[in-house]
Amino acid sequence: MLGALSLAAATAIAKIVLEKFYEGAGGKLGETVVEKASDTVQKLGNLIWEKCFKGKPDDVAQLPEQAAKPEAQADQEKLAAYLGQVLSQDSSLSQDAKKLADELHQVIVTMENVTGRNVQQNFGGQNLQVNDPNQPVIQVQGNPTFHFGGSGKDG
Repeated sequence: MLGALSLAAATAIAKIVLEKFYEGAGGKLGETVVEKASDTVQKLGNLIWEKCFKGKPDDVAQLPEQAAKPEAQADQEKLAAYLGQVLSQDSSLSQDAKKLADELHQVIVTMENVTGRNVQQNFGGQNLQVNDPNQPVIQVQGNPTFHFGGSGKDG
């Protein structure tokens, strides 16, 4: 079933792993973040699948796919309990999962900051951002040197 782990199941796993390492972050793993970081979500899902579910009895092996259904609250809770137990017992798996969770958390934080007010991305060229139109604006070309205070003489 390794190749058959759906993105929805990987997302269900990723939400739980994120919540374990970053309280409150699991709920922020929405459609937009999954779209931007689908490779990382899939890697995390496959890592957990390989170590925790592959070769297990069907009731355990099918848990990620069942928990991926929005109405499956009980299965999501079972999956969270199972993963919490496994991650607390296997420090190697926990470290590997944390690395991928860190990547996902960074995507979440970046997306939250980019959607904020007064954010400007510069991909080359000159930018001008004026937040208060009643304040003076100074535009400069080249590499100017500014001296504030003092007489302007060195020494």
